[in-house]
Amino acid sequence: MLYPISEPIPDSVDGLFGYIDDEGRVVVPPLYSGCAHFSEGKASVLDSAGKSGFIDGQGNLVISHRFGGLGRFHGGLCSIDGGYIDHYGDWNIEPGFLVASAFSEGRAFASTDGETFGFIDFTGQFVIHPNFRPCRHFSEGLAAVCIDDHWGYIDHDGNMTIPAVFEGPYATCFCDGLAGVRIDEHWGFINRKGCFVVKPEYEELRPFSEGYACVKRCGKWGLIDGEGHPVVACRFDELRGPNGGMAPAKNDGVAGFISGKGEWLIEPKFDKCYGFFGNLAVVRHGQAFSYIRRNGETIWTSSPGAQIQYPPPPFFV
Repeated sequence: MLYPISEPIPDSVDGLFGYIDDEGRVVVPPLYSGCAHFSEGKASVLDSAGKSGFIDGQGNLVISHRFGGLGRFHGGLCSIDGGYIDHYGDWNIEPGFLVASAFSEGRAFASTDGETFGFIDFTGQFVIHPNFRPCRHFSEGLAAVCIDDHWGYIDHDGNMTIPAVFEGPYATCFCDGLAGVRIDEHWGFINRKGCFVVKPEYEELRPFSEGYACVKRCGKWGLIDGEGHPVVACRFDELRGPNGGMAPAKNDGVAGFISGKGEWLIEPKFDKCYGFFGNLAVVRHGQAFSYIRRNGETIWTSSPGAQIQYPPPPFFV
């Protein structure tokens, strides 16, 4: 796996982007105006004109620079420029959308006007009419949709299986049979029948990851298990879900990584830690960022002022 790096251009706010391997060796020199993380063996990169193409793991350009914006492959397709391309760079679904998500469970949410959203199939046709504002990916057979500023869940046929009664700016996808929703200004987790398994008593929450969910109470973050039992007390200023048993956390202005029991696995000494992606994690210290291994060893550090390369978000959260 390769990881994106950046180096600042002198006397400019811009930078150049390339890639290292998980040993910290530069495999693709910083030559590009922008880049995305590798996915399914390819990474999207921007040329000096701002057009996007795709390189392979050796840095060879395998899909020419002709698209707008950056994209990532998922399930053999990449949503880019309002349509979907395959690994040859050919249009599988012709451009025609203002918003087009990655596919999940044979459906992708899409919009032609940027306001109303529905779901398309692999032919690019709407199989669930765009009646929502907005919606989320399908996960475990259900997708969160927003109707009249309230959230509920539909099945693959568009049937409302959990009524749109929940508040807030979003509802999470289902993970481990549970989804995070808000009601009466408090967050909790429901099951696939729409019943609360973890009662709504939190100020904020994040989806389950490796059997744990981050929850916020009294301004502090902790971890709960799938039955809502506290595993790590709400005592962190910042906390994200674990990856490979390691969760980025911050307290008193310094960040490191904790275990699922709340013990420091990498001592807090950074300004900010981001979750692991593969074998490496991004950490920030001062005006530079670094990649570290799971044992805390630093393998590469940017020049001061380089643009931090955040780990890619999961396709479905």
